[in-house]
Amino acid sequence: MQGVVPRPDVAPLLQQHFVALAADADDTEREVEELAMNLEDAMMLPFVLFVDADGKFVDGFSGSINPVLFASTLKRISGAT
Repeated sequence: MQGVVPRPDVAPLLQQHFVALAADADDTEREVEELAMNLEDAMMLPFVLFVDADGKFVDGFSGSINPVLFASTLKRISGAT
């Protein structure tokens, strides 16, 4: 994620439409574990979970993140064009 988040096609979308939170993978909260169960084949860190304002799972990724797919997902979820 370190190489994805600062990208000019990603950072503005995150800043304008999302609240980013981090959880410790070694001491994860129960709610985060339950949300991660929504990811198919979630076997590799990092996990990126998109959750709505009510805490419901919307989308997510596991493992290596493709920056173009990540930006596309941000646009789709946020309704940005």
